[in-house]
Amino acid sequence: MPWLCAWCADLPLAALALPPAEPAAVYEQTGSRQWLHAVNAAAAQRGLTPGLPLPAALARVPGLLTRRRRPAAERAALEGLALWAYRFGTPVTLCAQRQAAWVRIGPSAAAFGGWAGLIGAIGADQPPQPVHFGIAPTLAASLLLARAGAGLGRPVRAVHEILAAIGRLPLSLLPLEEAALRLLTDAGLRRIGEVLAIAPAALGQRLGPEAVLALERLCGRAPEAVSAFTPPARYRRRLEFDQPVDSREALLFPLRMLLGEFAAYLRARDRAVQTFTLRFADSRRRVTAHVIGLLAPTRDAARLLRVLRERLERLELPDGVLELTLAADRFEPPPVQQDDLFGADARLRERLLELRERLAARLGEAALRQIAVSPDRLPEHAMTTSEQPGVGDRNAVAGTHHPPRPPWLLATPQRLTPARLLGPPERIEAGWWQGAAGRDYFLAEDDAGRLCWVYRDLRDGAFYLHGLWQ
Repeated sequence: MPWLCAWCADLPLAALALPPAEPAAVYEQTGSRQWLHAVNAAAAQRGLTPGLPLPAALARVPGLLTRRRRPAAERAALEGLALWAYRFGTPVTLCAQRQAAWVRIGPSAAAFGGWAGLIGAIGADQPPQPVHFGIAPTLAASLLLARAGAGLGRPVRAVHEILAAIGRLPLSLLPLEEAALRLLTDAGLRRIGEVLAIAPAALGQRLGPEAVLALERLCGRAPEAVSAFTPPARYRRRLEFDQPVDSREALLFPLRMLLGEFAAYLRARDRAVQTFTLRFADSRRRVTAHVIGLLAPTRDAARLLRVLRERLERLELPDGVLELTLAADRFEPPPVQQDDLFGADARLRERLLELRERLAARLGEAALRQIAVSPDRLPEHAMTTSEQPGVGDRNAVAGTHHPPRPPWLLATPQRLTPARLLGPPERIEAGWWQGAAGRDYFLAEDDAGRLCWVYRDLRDGAFYLHGLWQ
């Protein structure tokens, strides 16, 4: 069965959420010596390369954004990539040293409508980190194809196809130590096929048994050890910065990455979230926690980001942010929407729900009110508002038990002689103990052709305009 390999070539950079648009680098340090471990494309265009001393890099590119390498963050980012892969099959495994995650995709092809549907779904779903794909029956071969840039368009589905797929690739892609690769290069070999054509016994004499075993596993002639990755029951993801981040715009890029990983976690467990916590630690190590509540469970990263953007508008960052933590302990079943053939009603409900969430995030929950129905039959008292969406005051009731009402009611009814009455009246007799008179309400037109809601006062027989339909 083939494996899908997702190889993150820039994992040290992606794990620290460094923006790709400006020159950035990750450095390592031993004692007082500092050197570049990885650089992004913008830094490489300025002439920076891994291994360059950090002072020389800063002298060459004064505005270079630098972060110290964090292996723990790389492991966490790779786990986020493994969570994304869970959508396409099991088991899922990962290797931080190789900067890759794998998922066995053969058995799940039927769930996506066949092999073409599975490949299309993988290509359409954006991973939380930028990756290169490779597909082959062994872990080593799929990683080799990913590093060679094979992508999803050139899958290898059977063991006997591996040699033909990798034979003409440069031998620098082989999963061997640098010393072994140098020995093969010095012997005049340039292609992987030339190496695999040599008898294993002869290779073993020159390279040792471990190198021969690696080549046997690459070609599917020896078993590979697979350690399955399992999503945790609770979600925790922490992101640290070397320097305080003091602008909301600079926080959006790491937040987008965190939410992408969080959405992958929710899909992997087939769950949704309605409440989660975002913690900020500033340069003084003071921690502030923000509980993000939604009106309905979701696992849509874009929706979560839009709500967070509104909350960020109210966030004060006087001392900058040194650490971000996203945490969630409680989860809900994913929402299931059933609607008409075209789904128009479901999309409208979702847009209205998101609008309410964003307004609550920006203005505060107390500023958001919703119309509710009151049991009072008088139109001017038949509606009320509640501070919490979907919850009325103590006199409000759920549902709509009144006949249709116009959206615009006049605060004080105005005397009017309607040009034409439309249909039979609706009689309302309520509040008589408070001196209110009975009314006959009509749908009517006035002289200007407007659709009106008028009533005839049963006490004096006069008509009054109480509402307009447009």
